[in-house]
Amino acid sequence: MKDSRYLEFKATLEKRLFGLSSVNGFDKLKSRLNGVSNWEEFQAILAQIDITLWFKDKGIIKEIEPQLPHRLGFADILISFLNQDIFCEVNSLESFVKVKEPKKRNTDNEKTIIKRKNLTWLTELDIEHEIKQDRIIRNLREKTNKQLPLNYPGILALETGRAAVFSLEVKEIAKKLFKNRPQVILIMLWSLERGTGIGEPPFCYINRNSHYQNTGQEFLRYLKQDNNIIS
Repeated sequence: MKDSRYLEFKATLEKRLFGLSSVNGFDKLKSRLNGVSNWEEFQAILAQIDITLWFKDKGIIKEIEPQLPHRLGFADILISFLNQDIFCEVNSLESFVKVKEPKKRNTDNEKTIIKRKNLTWLTELDIEHEIKQDRIIRNLREKTNKQLPLNYPGILALETGRAAVFSLEVKEIAKKLFKNRPQVILIMLWSLERGTGIGEPPFCYINRNSHYQNTGQEFLRYLKQDNNIIS
């Protein structure tokens, strides 16, 4: 990638990546980094590296980019906790929000769908908010369906600082996502609010509809994150 922003951060990024060199699957992540071709891809893999480092520091990383058990492909992270494998999908929401400036016709169609919900009182700003949320939820439903197998507990790790998506908005998203994704036991959010960042405590949302709910609660207690749960 020739983007000057990438070149500016390259040395720092390689140092952070080296911190994962002892983890099984490191070569896959390094190979992905070498194949980055644009700024959005760089942001996505930067989030994966930093969040993977955070879990590694907790001593629970089992593998980077493990083979999925339910389809061809790879998850982002495999965590081992109390002899239980937990798959983790990492996403930076910047690309979801930008959506590469969708064509006006598509945006108009989205506005029409929102208006059909009989929410005629919505302002134009409200409608834009609903459109953004719908895009994020559609993307996360697709991602979690493909990347988090039903027969294992799964974690969705979100980095939203660059997308300016914050905890209250993610709370709304979590409620909608959790309804039909029982394998997602937790959403862990790094949003840069209250000074949070990689290496700082995230916000956590537990899926009360999941049969793995107890695993999620024990997991957060182990990480000393149970004070950061948003209900």
